[in-house]
Amino acid sequence: MTSGHEGKDTSDACQPYTPGSTTIRAITFSGRWLFTLAVIGTAIISIYLFVVGFIIVFSSIVSSLAAPQFDMHTLNELLAIFMKIIDIFLVATVFYIIALGFYELFIAKAPLPGWLKICNLDDLKDKLLGLVVIALAVVLLGEALTWDGNADILSFGIAVAAGIAAISTYFWVKR
Repeated sequence: MTSGHEGKDTSDACQPYTPGSTTIRAITFSGRWLFTLAVIGTAIISIYLFVVGFIIVFSSIVSSLAAPQFDMHTLNELLAIFMKIIDIFLVATVFYIIALGFYELFIAKAPLPGWLKICNLDDLKDKLLGLVVIALAVVLLGEALTWDGNADILSFGIAVAAGIAAISTYFWVKR
């Protein structure tokens, strides 16, 4: 029984398969253009979010220094703003990794750091789900910091925990 890959070095799991058909090559080439649009669009979203996050950091610090108040309530509000800014940066990172992943998978090899090795859609999905768990934890922490005792934070916490548990179960079943 043959695998159809005789004579090819299959030691690198990320090594692309080069099809021989002209029709397949045309479809692949047109797909590159589509994914180029996806990469550019996703990268623009990422850049926008990083810039907006930086502007919010700068304006938050300037406004807190313009009228300094040294009490726990003000500090908690400032910490909540900073947690939301971190969430913005995490979401920007998700879009950045999506852009790099699409580029790596569908256009050409990219000089990615070792921790960001993306050989297939499952690798990209795993990276993104890990970032989603971190983003959910940051959102929950931000809500806990600003909790006034009146809102139903338990329901929110259970919803976030359920999301994290679902993602964790996915990883556990997958492996």
